[in-house]
Amino acid sequence: MRNTASTTSTMMKGKAVRTAAAFIGKSDARPDASTGPVHLCQGQLNSRQIKATSRRLLWKLASIIGLAVGPVWGDQTGALAGHVIDAESGQPVGWTTVVIEGLERARMSDAEGYFFFANVPSGAHVLQSLHVGYREERFKVEVAAGDTTHVDLVIGYESLQVEGILIEGERKIPVSPLQAPEVVFSGSKLRQNLSRTIAETIAYEPGIAQRSMGPAPARPVLRGLGGDRLLVVEDGERTGDLSATCSDHAVAIEPMTTERIEVVRGPRTLLYGSNALAGVVNVVRGYVPSEQPNGFGGTVTYQGESVNRGLSGGLTLEQALGPLALRFDSSLRNADDIATPHGVLANTDIRTGNASVGLSLVRPWGHVGASGSLYNSDYGIPPDPEGGHPHGISIDLQRQHLEGRGEIFTGPDWLQRLELHHAFSRYQHGEFEASGALGLEFGVLQHNTGALAHLDRMGPFANGAIGLWYEYRNYAAAGLNFTPPAEEYAGALFVYQEWEHGPWAANAAWRVDARRVEPREERYSRTVGSIQTRDFAGMSAGLSNHYRASSTLTLGTTLMRTFRAPGIEELFSEGPHLAAYSYEVGNGALDSERGLGLELFADYHREKGHVHLAVFRNAIDGYIFPKNSGERSLRRDDLFLYQTVGERVLMHGAEVTFDWHLAEPWKVAGTLSYVRGRLTDFDDEPLPRLPPLQGHLGLTCEPTEALSATIDVRLAAAQNRISEFEEPTAGYAVLDLSSQYYAQWGGRLHTFSLTLENATDAVYRNHLNRVKEILPEPGRNLRLLHKVFF
Repeated sequence: MRNTASTTSTMMKGKAVRTAAAFIGKSDARPDASTGPVHLCQGQLNSRQIKATSRRLLWKLASIIGLAVGPVWGDQTGALAGHVIDAESGQPVGWTTVVIEGLERARMSDAEGYFFFANVPSGAHVLQSLHVGYREERFKVEVAAGDTTHVDLVIGYESLQVEGILIEGERKIPVSPLQAPEVVFSGSKLRQNLSRTIAETIAYEPGIAQRSMGPAPARPVLRGLGGDRLLVVEDGERTGDLSATCSDHAVAIEPMTTERIEVVRGPRTLLYGSNALAGVVNVVRGYVPSEQPNGFGGTVTYQGESVNRGLSGGLTLEQALGPLALRFDSSLRNADDIATPHGVLANTDIRTGNASVGLSLVRPWGHVGASGSLYNSDYGIPPDPEGGHPHGISIDLQRQHLEGRGEIFTGPDWLQRLELHHAFSRYQHGEFEASGALGLEFGVLQHNTGALAHLDRMGPFANGAIGLWYEYRNYAAAGLNFTPPAEEYAGALFVYQEWEHGPWAANAAWRVDARRVEPREERYSRTVGSIQTRDFAGMSAGLSNHYRASSTLTLGTTLMRTFRAPGIEELFSEGPHLAAYSYEVGNGALDSERGLGLELFADYHREKGHVHLAVFRNAIDGYIFPKNSGERSLRRDDLFLYQTVGERVLMHGAEVTFDWHLAEPWKVAGTLSYVRGRLTDFDDEPLPRLPPLQGHLGLTCEPTEALSATIDVRLAAAQNRISEFEEPTAGYAVLDLSSQYYAQWGGRLHTFSLTLENATDAVYRNHLNRVKEILPEPGRNLRLLHKVFF
């Protein structure tokens, strides 16, 4: 069976930690293209034709054997073999990443543009192609059960801006707007933006800012919402770290060996959690292999930067072992203190190591596998001359993670596939004073279990899912902190569905959650209140619709209702937190947080580019945050007392994103985002720590498909609308320069990304940086990344 997928019929170029947990008791194969057109460049040698033909025959033999050896009851799957082709020249496009959306599966085409997926559920799927210099395209394909489906993906240069479509005869089918995440960082986009943390890597996207306290503990903030309201997950599941609880706690994810980063908004976020009013950042690593590699392959990456004399490197390997798939990755990062235009910001060094290994049995009926990973990071928190610790704090973070996953394609007709997973993480976190004394220590043991059934089409409904999720969390703190050890039990049931008819498309989700927080010892605290078992339950829901008003304009709305239960730290924290410059006091009487969000958006697409406009309003009842009381702690008079409160909050804002192709080879792109929040019970007092009006504007030149260069200006207005005890921040304009180049040498793809950040060494401050009063943001930084695919 053959599908010919293209974007258009004519295209143009154009120190060891004493853990608090102790208190808790590619081969040469090619897909067959003999049944359809194979586009070859003129004048090529016969030997090349012979090699290509041999490889195609090998691919055909491999695909037939792969389908034949599976059990008979596994015929609900098929294979997908394809060839990526340049729309203008007809030549193959090698080293293209092809993603099956919704399945979390990706393959890279070889040097001749061929790719192959085994064990793909039968039915309609959307493929996404990613290649530097080319448009990110989407194609609809139909996979036949018990057969190999062959497709040609015809892709155009970046200079052509159209939507992905599948051509079936003369009929063009538009790709559903509901299929993909709102933002995807992968391929060249990920390499160009790859930085020290996940937050810094995605910081240029509209509506995204980063909360920081030095470079290491940076965490993303989306539309003014951070912490536990913006879920940061790894392969769709929680990491087990404490990054959502405090600004000095780092996200335990190393971006160096990340496959891609997805930003998900709208009803689909309820597949991940109930509290994602802002959205979900899903870091896809593929710890447990879901695909059979085509022999042996991998990547080698290294990166260097000048602002902190930083060096980092990463390695990924994959190998087929009969029916088994083996995956390994490892990375190291070493960086000294950050240099700013006003001097070195002391105690901002970072040392991070990460490694994982995964093994899966891959068969026509699905796959089952397991993985284990280790993550270790030693990083510094800058000193606070007025409070906290005058010499800074050093943090030693360790995480051990075990995970098992399975995906089954067999079952009743209404079931497309069933996903099962269980993850266990052991997290340890120690905060050391300059003398070497241990000030604070945290330990968390966490289990997550889930089942997700993907439903087959039912009448007008498609891509439906129903799932169950369970979490157990065992928390303890030691040292100067008086937070009691406690356990958390949480569970959820959720349903998701999509619907399309004519120009209309909609998706909806419903989720119910329950959570119990159970301290080991119940007592009364004069500051926290009653420390006792608390039970919470609530419902979340989301509805989004898209209306295709014309071939160029799509209008839509999204309505979200979210539920968030307070965590152990928000309920029962009590004690000094030197690294956060605060004395933290929980609130045992906190109620659940409930949010109601409305978004209106419009997408305008033309061949030359697109414009996206969104306005939103979020009303949150019981918004939980640590509020500066303005008073010094009686126990530590050098620290301000932060009391956890739940208040009513109203937030609204807007975002604009555009990219437009000018005269060849130029294009312009930019973003602008604004958010405003207020505490409605306190005379509309501004909500603390909200980013100012900000955005960026960039001009890109792409003289060839292999080379591009960009001039970009980051812009931010002054933030003078601040809460009590918060300092204003001046506006700024920062110049960044970047370029990318790729080439094939020795049968390997080499990609280079060169970036000059803050080219003029400007002095500027990030309003969400807790140490902005001490020193400004990093100065001029030259960063080089080289990645090799083999």
